Amino acid sequence: MRPETEHVASVINRSGPKRLTASFLFLTFCLVFTPSGVALADQVRLRPADNVTKGEIFEELQKQMASESRPETAFEARRQLRRATTLLADLLNSKGYYDPDIQSLVETKDGFKPVIILDPGKRFRLNKTRIEFTEAQPSTELAETLQANVRKMDGEFAIPANVIQKETELVQRLRKDGYPFASAGDRKIMGDREAGELEVTYQISSGPRVRFGKVVFPDNVKTKHTYLSRLIPFKQGEVYSPEKMSTFGSRLDETRLFSLANAHLSDTPSGQHESGDEIRDIEVTLTERKKNRIEAGINLATDTGFGLSTEFTRRNLSRRGDFLVAGFNISTYEQSLDIKWRRPNEFGYGKNLTFGSSLSNEDTDAYNRQIFTLSSEFENRKNPRRTYGFGVKGSLISEQDEFSERDLQLVSLYAKAGLDHANSVLNATKGWRADGRIEPSLSFGGDETQFIRGSAQLRGYLPLREDHGVVLAGRLRIGSVWGAELEDLPTTSRFFSGGGGSVRGYAYQDIGPLSANNEPIGGKSLLETSIEARWMIRPKISLAGFVDAGNVSTRDVPGVSDMRAGAGFGVRYDTLAGPLRIDIATPLDPTDRDDPVQVYISLGQAF
Repeated sequence: MRPETEHVASVINRSGPKRLTASFLFLTFCLVFTPSGVALADQVRLRPADNVTKGEIFEELQKQMASESRPETAFEARRQLRRATTLLADLLNSKGYYDPDIQSLVETKDGFKPVIILDPGKRFRLNKTRIEFTEAQPSTELAETLQANVRKMDGEFAIPANVIQKETELVQRLRKDGYPFASAGDRKIMGDREAGELEVTYQISSGPRVRFGKVVFPDNVKTKHTYLSRLIPFKQGEVYSPEKMSTFGSRLDETRLFSLANAHLSDTPSGQHESGDEIRDIEVTLTERKKNRIEAGINLATDTGFGLSTEFTRRNLSRRGDFLVAGFNISTYEQSLDIKWRRPNEFGYGKNLTFGSSLSNEDTDAYNRQIFTLSSEFENRKNPRRTYGFGVKGSLISEQDEFSERDLQLVSLYAKAGLDHANSVLNATKGWRADGRIEPSLSFGGDETQFIRGSAQLRGYLPLREDHGVVLAGRLRIGSVWGAELEDLPTTSRFFSGGGGSVRGYAYQDIGPLSANNEPIGGKSLLETSIEARWMIRPKISLAGFVDAGNVSTRDVPGVSDMRAGAGFGVRYDTLAGPLRIDIATPLDPTDRDDPVQVYISLGQAF
């Protein structure tokens, strides 16, 4: 606690006799220096009346002296002693020993050996702790609450870190209660050396109590102020809250519209509330990002071949924080164009509206199909942890599979919900995620079919050794379709499994029931699970070992009897867009259709 401890020590020295009484039992220990560093002698006797933690204090002293080598001259020994006594005094002060007696000498027998003789003295306690309000003070009720809070420290050991922490808490409490300019001055500390006690007086200025005025947005941004106003988490006239100011700043950042977004109280009050509190406006500083962005990515797998994806984003198309995103994907099995118009905070903060359209062509072992889809979705995301939404989707489908060739129309309603308690979107190392979706649909154009499709997924991340970057990740996914036979279901509503995004080691869509021609036909139910150990061996580079298993069934409820598993290992390289992933896997329950090894290269963790 320097310089605070220096102040404390100077006060103590004026409060009692300079010389320690002869009844004190001195502790003696030696600093034995070796070429590899400094080690303290093992034979150290501690005074029974005091609880000096030998291991904690001496271990820290050794750590800070580790660069020292064996002294070869008396000058080097004395230099080491000066450094050691200074460090020891600071360490003792940090534990509440403000009046130690530290003596040092150099023994010359068998070389130069630094020796320290220590009496730690009494461990000081807090006798009287109080607040002195200066310049401005809060309401009487709050002042009494704060005084009662600091008086609870009386009788505790006078640990500098605790004294400073309490001061920080006082200022934070004042700011939380509407005093944004609360501050702390120099503490007054008086010590009684003989009694081993300290008196601490915090000098606190609360400043004025403040209420929110109007929010002033800059005129040089194209985003409409009416849209930005939806992000404000407080009402005009409400008592100032640092949490709500921080929330406002976070919401401005979340829009992804600005490279710089800052909100702060005005330097001068704009009026006075009827309660006598100051009113201060909130001034917002914004710098808008470029409107257009183009991104591209690739993936490569032995089962699906080479894939290329590009995405064009136009920000703020209508000046209301919206995003128009067009994505084009081309791979061996699929070519697609997907367009989404996302209107965040359309009905208030976190209430988003999205319109979408897509056109795709897919040609896999299971089917050949062309789809045109229109969709609309409402999503309520009040915070990053909890989301729910619902929507409607209509599709025109032309498909050919092992059952038939047909053109049909599909209309679906759906509801979804998600919980996200993981610590990262791109590369989670702790926490969990859960999401589910239920989708009743009506298919017509041939035979009319009604059915309900449901699915749910749980993912978890457990750090086993955080200091070594070892994480155990797990995933469980289940799904089922009710109300229709398998051959009556559009291929878009069936479940398929196998490949880099599900069960690694197997070819794309290769797990599940097969037709008479030995081709996958999909199923009415799905069960998948994965477990993966991730170990960061260097910054940005990690290794992974995994086991995946899955089953697709023609029954309504998935079973575990026909589960097929794959295992392998991989390498990850962290990028700004997420980990670059290379996985090599082999099927543990192979059939004649399975290759012995599959390789997957993609961006992002498997789950």
